[in-house]
Amino acid sequence: MIDTEDLLPFQEMIRLRCGLVLDGLRQDVLAISLQRRMEATGARTLPLYFAQVMAAEDEFQELVSLMTINETYFYREPEHLDLLVDHLVPLFLSGRHLPVRILSAGCSTGEEPYSIAMALLERFGGAAAGMVQILASDIDHYALAKARAARYGTFSFRGLPPELTPRYFRRAGRDDQVVTDEVRRMVRFYHCNLVDDSFPIELSDLDVVFFRNVSIYFDAATRRKILSNLRRAMSDRGVLITGTAETLANDLGVFDLVEHRGIFHFSRVPAPDGGEGGGPMPLIKDRVGTAAPPAPMAVVDVARLRPAEVPVAPGPDLPPDVPAVDRVQDLIRDKRWADALALLGPAATANGAVLRVLRAYALLMARDFAAADADAASALAVDEWSVEAMVVRGLVAKWQDRTDEAIRWFRQAAYCRRDCWPVHFYLGELYRALGQDGPAQRCFRVALQQIGANPNPDGGLLLPLGLPVAEVTFLCRRHAGQMSGVGGER
Repeated sequence: MIDTEDLLPFQEMIRLRCGLVLDGLRQDVLAISLQRRMEATGARTLPLYFAQVMAAEDEFQELVSLMTINETYFYREPEHLDLLVDHLVPLFLSGRHLPVRILSAGCSTGEEPYSIAMALLERFGGAAAGMVQILASDIDHYALAKARAARYGTFSFRGLPPELTPRYFRRAGRDDQVVTDEVRRMVRFYHCNLVDDSFPIELSDLDVVFFRNVSIYFDAATRRKILSNLRRAMSDRGVLITGTAETLANDLGVFDLVEHRGIFHFSRVPAPDGGEGGGPMPLIKDRVGTAAPPAPMAVVDVARLRPAEVPVAPGPDLPPDVPAVDRVQDLIRDKRWADALALLGPAATANGAVLRVLRAYALLMARDFAAADADAASALAVDEWSVEAMVVRGLVAKWQDRTDEAIRWFRQAAYCRRDCWPVHFYLGELYRALGQDGPAQRCFRVALQQIGANPNPDGGLLLPLGLPVAEVTFLCRRHAGQMSGVGGER
């Protein structure tokens, strides 16, 4: 087993060369990756392998490819695709700016840039190919090879509208699908380290950059450097789109945070004042400032829990194969849902509601909605007051657009645990989507009060929700203000 201190030279080398921050649970990933590469190269000691990595760029790439989590899927966060095709591209075209150059930065295995191409074809038809240039980059050579091959299994399709599959894919083998030539011809892939001061010459004069679900790997200083690099590669009216949960973490003064119809993104330069149809309007800057530091992890007050809710952990009175709740939570937080499910195994159904509901949440994160709902229902059969199970059932309904059912579950959860702010935030979002401003405003205000009292990213639940507290606070203030006629778009 590799000691933590022995990892430090590799952590620092990787941070300096590509910006990846490998702390916490990612140290385990680094240790496993080092062992695999040492076996593959025949290096008998860590110092020998360190020298090998420093001397050979190919070996460095092999190591990095083991440590990046290429977890993505088609049409992830589709509201950003709507922003692109309904607002940004027409905005550039109105200024006779052709072609519109779009970059998917950190494209992983290619689902994002191909989704961009499909969305443009849906909106503009065959003319889209002449209107835009779609570029995609990643540091992982293996991910890029898979992206160029454009062959995907069923897990990549969990967010894709089903009617698009026969339109833009052809079957390959029993379970795989290959992207059609029409879509593939619209995308060009490049190897690029976002921390480097210079990008490939092709990645310049960019109009729209998608930098989504990538910055989780970097600390604030590295994010600022990457954002500065992207800014230099943009055109004068460049727009940056980050993941919904990453917005405030990237509000570091390099770009201006802007909003268009409730969708937040960044602009390279302040947009001019104008009426409807103009550029995106700058946000009022007295709202949150830069991203707040992460809130502390949840601390469960066992004295406040009912007996059925007390976390289960191995001990003298339990079988040795019962997993500890905190270990399962850590795996889910690290997006290792398959590992969490494997660890839970049959113990989830043999030891009360807590492990069942954690399995339900892991299944939910893996987008197995039917199994998640069944496990949450099973947890409620054991403990009818399980707020965690109610939240899981509410999220299942919410993500499947069964709005009325989702509202019922979250209202029941709010009744049982009024001080749980995520429940009120979810309710506010659902009411807002229905246009019910009064109930939505009340929910957002209650959520703000509760966040002030307990700014916990899990809301005091055993579910590892890990919600971005600073961003939720901002959204609640923003939406509540808009519904009062204050703080809307200027």
